[in-house]
Amino acid sequence: MIKKTILLLSCIFAVAFVNAQADSLDAAADSIVEDVIVPPGFDGGLDKFYDYIYTNFHYPEEAGRRNVSGTVEVEFTVERSGDITHANLLKGLDYSIDDVVLELLKAMPRWIPATKNGIPVRYKVSMPLTIRPSRNKGLRSGESLFDYRVE
Repeated sequence: MIKKTILLLSCIFAVAFVNAQADSLDAAADSIVEDVIVPPGFDGGLDKFYDYIYTNFHYPEEAGRRNVSGTVEVEFTVERSGDITHANLLKGLDYSIDDVVLELLKAMPRWIPATKNGIPVRYKVSMPLTIRPSRNKGLRSGESLFDYRVE
């Protein structure tokens, strides 16, 4: 009889212990807070970024004569201050276009930095820029034969 009582008490204790463990795991799961990361942004949004590139990009004449078009894949780091560093090309298109794109990236105005839980952090940005030349009708004196579109 004593053995049955000890066995019964052991089972009750084991069930109570397992339930206590499950309750503590549920409480721990409720208290987990995930990191909230907000990516960096160009002041005014992505449309303003493309406006900046389009306005400041000067299509090289040599590339225009060869009708060069395609996609340049760029990468740069937005620092905690919003400054742009480590600008480089992951995939170039043409040496003359590549040089112009790199200069534009290095000269970009500050971005709004990324944040992690509300604190500014460094963030690496990668993106494609598509460049397409097109014939420009009705040229005036001094205008280039080629126009371009950057997407």
